[in-house]
Order: sequence, then structure tokens, then C-alpha cells
Amino acid sequence: MHTITLSFIDWLIILIYFAAVIGIGWYLKRFMGTKEDFFEAGRRNSAWVAGIAFVSANLGALEILGWTGGTMKYGMFVSHFYWVGAIPAMLFLGVYMMPFYYSSKIHSIPGYLLLRFDEKTRILNAVSFAVMTVLMSGINLYLMALVFYVILGWNLDMSIWVSAAVIGVYITFGGLLSAIFTEILQFFLIWFGLFLVSVLGIIELGGLDNIMATLPERM
Repeated sequence: MHTITLSFIDWLIILIYFAAVIGIGWYLKRFMGTKEDFFEAGRRNSAWVAGIAFVSANLGALEILGWTGGTMKYGMFVSHFYWVGAIPAMLFLGVYMMPFYYSSKIHSIPGYLLLRFDEKTRILNAVSFAVMTVLMSGINLYLMALVFYVILGWNLDMSIWVSAAVIGVYITFGGLLSAIFTEILQFFLIWFGLFLVSVLGIIELGGLDNIMATLPERM
């Protein structure tokens, strides 16, 4: 397995990034006075801030690596069920459900179910959602660690534990507000990285004309 050796500048960038996300959480800790501040970010964020954070939250390793790899292996139809299911659900949530959540001062879906049904329904949903979150988080952490292992040769367990610890620290410090601002930072870093990879990939393959000329043969 061929791995890349990081230079001093590479390590410095990585350390600066980890220090930045932890620093964001530490700075925002001063605004965490109540449970509303921790779970709802004080209800002070604008729509564009929440929107960018939401988009960034859906640009994790599972989406970028998993869907890309699945599409390359099986075809574009692999990704269809994601946008067919996700877009209507997000529109329904944003247009219909979010105004109700906001006016009712609800922290989560289990809170809504408590108002709509009863405590048993709330507990069932909370437990099932917690299990799903743990499994999804594990998949995302593993995919991220797999990239580090394949490209850099880093230990899988170390990559998972260090990343999980950093996330846990800044979330504990700043709650939802810390997560939102960190997601905004990651949004621009992810899109810049994807743009750079696309440009470098096109150059490596000889330009758009060469790609289009050989496309029928590869299909």
C-alpha cells in the first residue's frame, strides 16, 4: 500500500484545524447559560447560518465517499433514492414542521411526540433515534479513518478515537452553537477541497476534451 508522507506544513495545517474547532467551542462556552442556549443555540441564528450548517452536516464521509463509490460501481441510480426521499422530507420539515417546533419551543422530535402522543412514544423514538445515530456516527468515523489509513497509513483506531474526542470536546463546550459554527467552517473547507480535487483530476486526465473523447469507451 502506497502512503503519503506528511511534511511539517501538512502537520501544521492539521494541528491548526483541530485547535480551531476546539477553540470555537471554548469561545462559545461563555454563551451557554441555559438548556435553550445549549440545545437551541439561544434561538439567535439567522436562516442562512442554519442553512449552511444543515448542508454541511450532510456532506460527511458517508455522503462524499459512500455515495460516490456506490455510484461509480453501480451507476447513477444508486443516488436517486437519496434525493427523491431527502428533498421532499426536508421541504416538509422546513415549511410545515419547523414553524410548529419553533412556536412550541420544542428541542427535538421526541419532544414533539411527547406533546402529540405520550411519554412511551417519546421514549421509543428517543431510543431508536439514539441507536441509529450511534450506528451512523460509527460508519462516518470509520469511513473517515479509512481514508487516513489508505492515504496516510494512520492507525484506524487512533483516527476514530482522536476525531471522536475532538468532536465531543467542542460540542460539550458550546452545544448546538458550537456545532453550527464548526459546520460553517467545514462547509467552506469541504467545497474548496472538492473543487480543488475536481480541477486537479481534470488536469491529470488531460483536460475536458480528452475526458469527453474517451468517455464512450469507458462506458
